[in-house]
Amino acid sequence: MRTVLRLLGGDFERHHSLLRESGFWAMVVYRLGASATKMPDGLLRRMTGVAHEGVALALRLVTRSDLSSTMQAGEGLRFVHALNVTIGAGVVLGERVEIMQDVTIGSSYDRAGVPRIGSDVFLGAGASILGAVTIGDGAAIGPNSLVISDVPAGAFVIGVPAKVVRWGRASEAAKT
Repeated sequence: MRTVLRLLGGDFERHHSLLRESGFWAMVVYRLGASATKMPDGLLRRMTGVAHEGVALALRLVTRSDLSSTMQAGEGLRFVHALNVTIGAGVVLGERVEIMQDVTIGSSYDRAGVPRIGSDVFLGAGASILGAVTIGDGAAIGPNSLVISDVPAGAFVIGVPAKVVRWGRASEAAKT
């Protein structure tokens, strides 16, 4: 329980220490759901699950966001605008990932598997990351991009389907 409270404290600070930040409430939903799935069967697990479902429903109604409690998120996850964000079951997010509004991350009807997103990644507004793709550390996904293939570390991609348009410093160092 102390770990969850410590993580929520960090989430609160990352979202400007404001209770009105929808991104903070998205993290509350995720933390409650993740905690409930890790608890042994019993009354406390059921109570936490009920609390999670209530807060998750409120989040969906207010922000149209839906976050799976089975996604794995590293520390520092930040929702810049937690409106209409969907993150599916089993998705893996690294440390310090920033997500804008209208982002979808998950499996697809024709793409088996789920995305694995590295650390220090930025996901622009309207981006969709679908299927068993890997996004390398330090990458940036441009707005309204459709990512259906792997993105190298440090790359900036944009388009439908997303293509590399620029390399960052991390990836340039890796090339030499």
